[in-house]
Amino acid sequence: MMQENKILKQPGAYVLLIELDKIYTGSVGSLGEISLAAGHYLYFGSARGPGGLASRLKRHVRSDKKIHWHVDHITLAGKVVGILPVVDGRECNLCDLGRKMANLSVPVPGFGSSDCKSCPAHFLAVHGGGVEVLEALAVEIKEEIYPAASFLPTTAAQPSTV
Repeated sequence: MMQENKILKQPGAYVLLIELDKIYTGSVGSLGEISLAAGHYLYFGSARGPGGLASRLKRHVRSDKKIHWHVDHITLAGKVVGILPVVDGRECNLCDLGRKMANLSVPVPGFGSSDCKSCPAHFLAVHGGGVEVLEALAVEIKEEIYPAASFLPTTAAQPSTV
């Protein structure tokens, strides 16, 4: 299972592919009221604290979390469908690559980048197939995409088949 991958205990950066199946309208921290169309979005983040990438990515896919970051509003309204972790990566570098790709745009200036002085946002709207865009980014940086479900907790209890 992905959550047991020792490599992902290290710090790094990541890209979340988030799917909204309906329009999102709501207040998002200091950004105020925003509205996002249904569709796919890429969020570029970093994990430098204890537990590294695995800990942060597990948090992003959970539905029982307190809202702390801008992206929490969107992951609770939609669902994370793909994850591209990059050990020792930098979120601004990943976002720069993303902004250079076709069919991506900044839907909300400042989203996810309140601590960044160089990026217009760390959240991009995908115009077209989200999976294809994440795959193209993965090929560009030579990393592997993981399904969000691989970061969900597993339980030892299984239903009996007796």
